[in-house]
Formats: sequence, structure tokens, C-alpha cells
Amino acid sequence: MAGLPPDDPSARIDANLPSSPWAGVVSLRVNGGAYSGALIHRRLVLTAAHVVAGQTPTAVTAQLNAGEPLQFGVARVHVHPGWKGFTKPFAFDDVALLELEEDVPDGVPVYTPFYGPLRQGTALTFVGYGASGQGDRPPSVGADPAVKRVGLNRVDRVVPRPDLPEAPALFLYDFDGPDATSDAFGGPTLGNAFETSAAGGDSGAPAFVRRGEFPRIAAVLSFVADFNRPGTPLSTFGASGGGVLLSGVKDWLQARRAAVR
Repeated sequence: MAGLPPDDPSARIDANLPSSPWAGVVSLRVNGGAYSGALIHRRLVLTAAHVVAGQTPTAVTAQLNAGEPLQFGVARVHVHPGWKGFTKPFAFDDVALLELEEDVPDGVPVYTPFYGPLRQGTALTFVGYGASGQGDRPPSVGADPAVKRVGLNRVDRVVPRPDLPEAPALFLYDFDGPDATSDAFGGPTLGNAFETSAAGGDSGAPAFVRRGEFPRIAAVLSFVADFNRPGTPLSTFGASGGGVLLSGVKDWLQARRAAVR
């Protein structure tokens, strides 16, 4: 990929159309900040716990961008009981559900969680409303609740719970640049036109895996980091990040979905 021009943030924008497979990815406004989430029920938005923990429902608004923007109030905030805040080296159970005051319209995609195993090298699609840039320097375009972007990455590592080594809980990825000098975990880049990282505003964004014809949510984006390359500016080539695997929070998610009628 050496010699290719820097990526352009405008090339990653997904049109806000009802026909888009990503139309069920919503933006969140929390006390003025922009974040991301996705529908897993006509009245439930999946996001990250750190986005909404400690917030009252009135402090959170969900915006559906599938045609003309539609805003939804939040009736209840459900934070995973295992969330204890960010701890080093990893924080677990960074997931939450927002129960909307009303159902989203018919025809809007509602995504099915994927609870199966994710192997190293599995391709994931990130869709969120976060900041963007060209990768060779920190993001230059701010998060926007009306602009969602799409990119790809891979599962580079799977992290189990400390007390349950057989239970994968997190996935890690790196943001590979055009050459191997920016490779934090190993493995080839997906290419400058596709490889992506989370940035500010992508907290809570879904990471999709292809299973059948329709994408399913395998994880929630939680953090960016500088694993294996200390001092690398976050969300630039050579940096890394991770998210919560839904397989690790399956019981809680199923119980909460079943409780909403």
C-alpha cells in the first residue's frame, strides 16, 4: 500500500437512507457529547456503559438517521451490573441498553446479536458517528450525530476474563498503516481504503460480523489504546483499540431483551 494517498474521511460516509444496511446504527447525545449505538430491538439501543453510566434518561437522546433524522427520548438506562469503570489493563462489561420511549418505525434494521466465537483474523465492520481523519495524524474531523462512517478491521487478539480463561470477553485490534512499521499486533493491513479505527464519538458503536446475508453485532467498541506501541497518538496508524464481545454478556443481554415488550 506504500505510495497510496492518505485516506479521505468523506469516502467513509454512509448515506442516511432507509435502504442502508447500517440505517439501524443511531447516534446518541449525552449531555452535549456525541456517541454511537445500534438497535437490537425496536425499542432498545445497545451502546457502551461508560457512555451512559450515571446518567438520567432525560440526559440522553437517540437520533435515528434513516431518511429525515428522528429523535427519540429514553425511558430507562440499563447498565451492565459488571461494569466497574475503566481499569488497567482492561475494562470488562462495558455495555448498556437504552430503552426508548417508543418503537422505531417499521422497516428500520434491527440487528441480531452474534454470540458465537470470533477467531483471530475475523473481519469486522465498524459503524459509528465518531471523529475521522487520514490515519497518519490525529483526527481532523469531529464527531457528528448526523454523519456515520463505515470501515473495516480484524480481530487481532481475544482477551478472556481473568477468572474465566475459557470465556472470551474482549477483542483487540490494531490500526495498520500502509507499511508494516505501524503494525502493533501483526497481520496485514486491510488496505488504506478500508482499514479503520475507532475515535472520539465511536464509543458504543457496533462491530458487525457477516453471518448469512445480514450483518450481526459481534461486539461494542469500548476504547482506543497504544498497546505494544507506547506513545502512539490514539486513532492513528500504529495505535489500537478494543471492544466487548457480546458472547461474554449473552445472559444479561438476552434477559434485558426479553423484558421489553
